[in-house]
Amino acid sequence: MNESSGSKRLKNVVSLQLAHERARQPRGGSNGHVSKRSNQRLRGRLEAENAQLRGSVAKLMLEIQALREELSHPPSKTPK
Repeated sequence: MNESSGSKRLKNVVSLQLAHERARQPRGGSNGHVSKRSNQRLRGRLEAENAQLRGSVAKLMLEIQALREELSHPPSKTPK
């Protein structure tokens, strides 16, 4: 795995955490009302990030599986 994909995953996680914190804070008017449109936009962004993170998890699971298989079945060394 290269550094850029790892840092991209970290940025996604941080972005998701910030969005979660922002969603918990009252916004809008003085009564803390959040517009339906604002909620829909936030939900859309969170769903998109969730899909990206799920894809990253799937890739990591495949990498882990390949490493485990490699460890349990190392390539045979042929004498030269």
